[in-house]
Amino acid sequence: MRKGKFNLVILLPFDRIPLKPLSCKIQMIPSKIIGKTTGANWIGLIDSTYGVILTLLVIELPVIMLKLMHKSIGNSHSVVSFAVLIAIGARIIGYFAIFTIIYDIWSYHKTLLHDAKRLRLFALCTGWILFMSSLAPAFFYLADHFAIEEVLNEGRHLILLNYSRICLFTFIAIIYLLLAALAESEKRQSGQTLEKRGELEFIFGTSLSKALITVLIAAITTSPFSYLPSPIGITVIALITYFPINFFKKRDRR
Repeated sequence: MRKGKFNLVILLPFDRIPLKPLSCKIQMIPSKIIGKTTGANWIGLIDSTYGVILTLLVIELPVIMLKLMHKSIGNSHSVVSFAVLIAIGARIIGYFAIFTIIYDIWSYHKTLLHDAKRLRLFALCTGWILFMSSLAPAFFYLADHFAIEEVLNEGRHLILLNYSRICLFTFIAIIYLLLAALAESEKRQSGQTLEKRGELEFIFGTSLSKALITVLIAAITTSPFSYLPSPIGITVIALITYFPINFFKKRDRR
């Protein structure tokens, strides 16, 4: 009888099989993905996000206008109707102002993403900038809501109005600070052309200037000694975006 070799296979229960511990490192932004991308990959995301934010602003405006118009029609007194019409005009100016500020933030953000080098920092800051920008319509709507209640004599919630304004101005100031930090970080990277460095220096100076002006306007607007109506503060910030105000511009020494 010929002897053969047999392989004996014994099946053990699953709980008796020694398992090797798996080392899994979870990252929100994997380094393998970041290493293969460029700043231009986020442009589609920020364009769509800012588009939604601006759309929300437009959607909220007719609701407020209808509320004011119904109040005006229900009251036959001409003085009240005229005051309501002024309030509608002020609301339109205020919404145009916040629209302009979001547009300005978008233009700076998109410019910085072109040829970005510190991608991890951009990925982190982009998330926070988009998040705080998305909160701007909500807090602007709250501030406008409490301001309209004061105009229509439906209540006076000055504390809630000031809190809403402070949150709105704080978000805008932090966004401009993040944009300034991104511009300064990119400016320090090697391989930047003179034109690119000049562009980054301009964004850094103007963003930081707008952040400081926003904080100053927030202090003036919410102060009980220098109270300003609702659209004035945000309108001043919007007007500043049309001028290249730069408190940190380096002067050439000759």
